[in-house]
Amino acid sequence: MPDQSKLFPDHRRLSGERYTVETFRAAYDLSQDEARRLFEKFGPSKRELDLLMRARRDPEQFLNF
Repeated sequence: MPDQSKLFPDHRRLSGERYTVETFRAAYDLSQDEARRLFEKFGPSKRELDLLMRARRDPEQFLNF
């Protein structure tokens, strides 16, 4: 059986622009600990982190699509 990691690479490596922990922290005025926690959990993808932060600020916008 082929190695599954080679068939389905981690999508975070394929998702465009990336934040560093410091640029993410500065962009959303987060504490160092909170920025690092989110960065480690969701990865460096700018697209994913921006979407996460939008959802945190206004969760209702994602309930009505």
